[in-house]
Amino acid sequence: ENFVVIELGSHTTKAVLDTSDINKLPTVVIRTRAGILKHDSKEKPESSSGKDDAKDAPPPSPSHINGTTMEVDPTEAAQRPALAAAANEEEEEPSNTTNGDPAADDAVSNEAEQDGNDVSYVFGDALDSTVSDDLDGTVDVISGGIVQDWDALSGFLRHVVTKELGIHLSRNISPILFSIPALWPKTDLERLAQVAFEHLNAPAIVISEQPLAALYGNGKMSGLVVDIGHTTTTVTPIVDSYIQSSTIAQCNVAGAAVTKRLRELLQDDSAVRSQFDAGAVPLEFAEALKESGMCRLRLVLASNQEDGGEEEDSGPSELEYSGRKYKISKEIMFKAPEILVNPTNQGAVRLTTLMQQAVLACDPDKRTALWENISVVGGSSQFGGLKEYLQSELETTVLPGSNMFALSQTREIKFLSLPDYFVGWRNRAHWAGFLGACIMAKIVINDARHNMTRAEYNEGGPSTVHTKTL
Repeated sequence: ENFVVIELGSHTTKAVLDTSDINKLPTVVIRTRAGILKHDSKEKPESSSGKDDAKDAPPPSPSHINGTTMEVDPTEAAQRPALAAAANEEEEEPSNTTNGDPAADDAVSNEAEQDGNDVSYVFGDALDSTVSDDLDGTVDVISGGIVQDWDALSGFLRHVVTKELGIHLSRNISPILFSIPALWPKTDLERLAQVAFEHLNAPAIVISEQPLAALYGNGKMSGLVVDIGHTTTTVTPIVDSYIQSSTIAQCNVAGAAVTKRLRELLQDDSAVRSQFDAGAVPLEFAEALKESGMCRLRLVLASNQEDGGEEEDSGPSELEYSGRKYKISKEIMFKAPEILVNPTNQGAVRLTTLMQQAVLACDPDKRTALWENISVVGGSSQFGGLKEYLQSELETTVLPGSNMFALSQTREIKFLSLPDYFVGWRNRAHWAGFLGACIMAKIVINDARHNMTRAEYNEGGPSTVHTKTL
């Protein structure tokens, strides 16, 4: 019941406390973004130790953060030692605490520590409610599946654990399973372990990769996972629960490209443009239209006829945005998502070509299992008609042109769907990775072969994670 699952994404991070009920959806869905506070907007720091001699002690570590703001010193963070004592030691903490001391978190729940090189971050609702004049800017904590700012990620995770999940770090008894994008370097896995034990006070952790979790969510051990995220589309072959890392194929055409293309189409349409007072379509409007569920791919049949009647597609649709209703041509909403499957930027390949590149790099006798177990996940995989479009194109390019099959030839293209017994996850196939992570947490988070405990971290350091990671 105390298990925590955190899925880190480039656009959105999801989390849940208590995986006893697999049908339970994530209770935290938060944008993976940090706002950088200006110095004059920070609260004045106060002593967090509560001791008489605190005023004579050196300044506390700037990474003593609360769920809303974080102070960090990059130089000190790079030099911090691993914790040398177990979590249950009750000896008195010195006033010059090490960077990320979890016990200090509860004492400074609403103050920000400062030093000569400090940075403060805000996250979630606090970021949404912060006026732009109080911010030096925002940073995407993870972009393209890779961490861009580890100080921001540390503060972000503490915000999720303390503010969103309500866990007191000084009394943290919740093991954490981190579900991360594929292809993280070893150094990043070590840094994540360091953050978990030194900043989150986790008793144990498991680190799994999202493509494998997505396949487990669909009840399979071999298959092809197509993850269409915010900035990156990743195609990952998995054979017998082993990710074929050398065959992973990626491209930088994903949800953000759809938003950009949609805004271009809206801006080029005079009828749409005239509905805005400034004569320009804001990017936020295009984002709202993309997420409304009104955009979909139009299937082109082999006879070059489009599915759906012409009369049905001819009329405009209405979208309510900021209290007003806007009329948008259905043609625009058909064209925008096409960039996912047929990118227009130089050097990009069709999505089906990317899938074929990944599969053909695998052993010939494994390819059939990959084509017959395709899982399409990610926030930008929700466009209607996407699977039908891919299936139609793959059947034309992958399947043989006759009914004469060799033993190693693929006979059918199949897309996976979540098992019916996960009733709470109906119509949420794009979240299969989080469901799989919850399933994995129940199985492996108490298994010494897979989890990394605090005692092991204290004894062997962050590199111990490489002997435990799934």
